[in-house]
Amino acid sequence: MKLRFALAIAFIAILCTAGAVSAQDDVTKEITVSGETGLQWVNTGLTVAAGDTVKLDAKGQVDVGGTWGIHGPEGTTKFSEQPPGYYPLESKLRYGLVARITPVPAKKPQPAQTWIYGEKKEVIAARSGTLWLTVNDDAPEGNEGEFIVTVTIIKKKK
Repeated sequence: MKLRFALAIAFIAILCTAGAVSAQDDVTKEITVSGETGLQWVNTGLTVAAGDTVKLDAKGQVDVGGTWGIHGPEGTTKFSEQPPGYYPLESKLRYGLVARITPVPAKKPQPAQTWIYGEKKEVIAARSGTLWLTVNDDAPEGNEGEFIVTVTIIKKKK
């Protein structure tokens, strides 16, 4: 009887430990980013911890209309110059996928960590926060198409 009790306790301990470990597992999620997002960033629902690696793998095309063409997630260097604040991210590439990690509420405000897919497909989070995605377009209304983004968050090893 004592042996069965000891085995039951050991089994429960193993289950509890496995549950604790799985909470630290890497996360993969597919997100659809409509071509019409622009300044309306898409909340991925993913929380990133400082030190985690964020990998993006994007497919698809967005037709930004007019003579500006159809572009993949890497974007293009052909775009109209606008004053700061028109594009979601001021960069040398536009009309592609951009990402940001917005810090969780802190005692003092911290800037978001932003990057463009055409320059970096993988980053290490500088601080904890929520991952957001969008199309880097200053006038996205009427755009057609979408990017399908596979996001993988590789948890920092402790």
